[in-house]
Amino acid sequence: MVAPSPDPGRRWAPMVLLPVIALVAVVAAFVLHPQWVVEVSLGDFLLVTVFLGGGAAWMSGRAVAKVWSPFLLVFVYSVLVTCAVRFCHFALFHGTLLSLKYFLVELVILLSIASLGFRTVRKQQMTLRYGWLYESSGPLAWRPRQG
Repeated sequence: MVAPSPDPGRRWAPMVLLPVIALVAVVAAFVLHPQWVVEVSLGDFLLVTVFLGGGAAWMSGRAVAKVWSPFLLVFVYSVLVTCAVRFCHFALFHGTLLSLKYFLVELVILLSIASLGFRTVRKQQMTLRYGWLYESSGPLAWRPRQG
């Protein structure tokens, strides 16, 4: 069993840093080679992946955190949302249904969004329910209360 980090609420915890780095990497890949990220069209990608899939991923990450479930469920739900997004690309915009490259790109995007949704709720939970122990330290972080 892996020992928990000494301060899971810090600003630069892996649960905060990794999704942000992943989203920056996807944006950089889009700027350098748009065909690595967008399969059919930019409008299709923004509508289905970013707005619809991203909204579903954000809400599923928040839902997992609200019931104090383990973070592993965020990954499972992100895979399911990614499958639904890939099907929408296929059914509505004639994209490739079983494309590993685009599946992984969309999984990274949606898992990052879901992770950030999970983290926002977890921060609220830690600072509101355990207010005598923790205080807010930014939009995604908390720290031990001083004094």
